Amino acid sequence: MSPSTPEYWQKVYDEEPRPGWDMDGPSPVLAELLEAAAIHGISAGGEIAVPGCGFGHDAAELARRGYRVTALDFAPPAIEGAKARYGDGVCWRLDDWFATQEGPFDVVFDHTCFVAMEPARRRDYLDVCADRLKPSGLWLAVLFDDTNGRPGPPFQIPMDKARNLAEAHFDVLHVQRATQSHPRRAGREFLVIGRKRK
Repeated sequence: MSPSTPEYWQKVYDEEPRPGWDMDGPSPVLAELLEAAAIHGISAGGEIAVPGCGFGHDAAELARRGYRVTALDFAPPAIEGAKARYGDGVCWRLDDWFATQEGPFDVVFDHTCFVAMEPARRRDYLDVCADRLKPSGLWLAVLFDDTNGRPGPPFQIPMDKARNLAEAHFDVLHVQRATQSHPRRAGREFLVIGRKRK
């Protein structure tokens, strides 16, 4: 079964009510990424999409910080879990990022969506991110270049390859090793910021 289908993730949630990637709170690198993005013009009040939001920890934290957040996932247990945990304050959508009519947004925040899909879909995914962004909108991403040798998802990607893929649509403003990762992910995460070309 392909991780590009809701059925795959339904099975994951059925087998693991709290999946292994879930940290029961926002990612520690969220603040680090926002600090880096602030240099490039992101500010509270902007409209942010969070595709593949899972249980919504990052989306809820972004809303708490003053952003207007639309969080999407095509796995029903993810959205049901997010609503149960965080209620209102975020626009929760059971929706496929590739097909949604939501947007356009000032920012796309990607913590797990890009690395959760098969690598063959990455170019198409970035096409969609660019389409969903306003002119000069930002793509903020937390990616992995080391998955401890385990088969994906998540699927790792080298930093230079991530930059090359992003450059099809974005001026890449920042590619840097994360310094505030959760101990389970220390040394394996990096941050990418790209500004959509007009």
